[in-house]
Amino acid sequence: MEQSNKATARRFLEETPDRDRRPAYAQLCTEDYLEHDPAMARETVGRTEAARTYGELVTAFELRHTPQSMVAEGDLVCSRFTIRGRHTGEYRGLPPTGGTFEVTGHVTLRFQGEKIAESWFNWDLPGLMEQLGRPADTAL
Repeated sequence: MEQSNKATARRFLEETPDRDRRPAYAQLCTEDYLEHDPAMARETVGRTEAARTYGELVTAFELRHTPQSMVAEGDLVCSRFTIRGRHTGEYRGLPPTGGTFEVTGHVTLRFQGEKIAESWFNWDLPGLMEQLGRPADTAL
């Protein structure tokens, strides 16, 4: 089961060829999925809101998540990842800069059956903002 969960986690993190994870939320996550991410406007959101929020990010930043390592134990999968992108669209009042960035993060995913039921993301939002020439404490 742990290897199967890791494969699902990798599919979820790597997005699709068009760099859009929104369909993966419906395919790979439970209906009552919860996502925790202190970088979001609301730290905890459900599946629909998580997909919408991610859609805003991928549209504005042309994101690409790359898992660097994964560890699985029981119903949990933890991954260290890199996020790369280019700021090509407006996001929460921040006009596109055209700048590129590379930051790191980690996530813990909790599985229920074969689907992701909950996630805890933590990634370097201040580093992203600094690389785009914005103060590190500027909230997205």
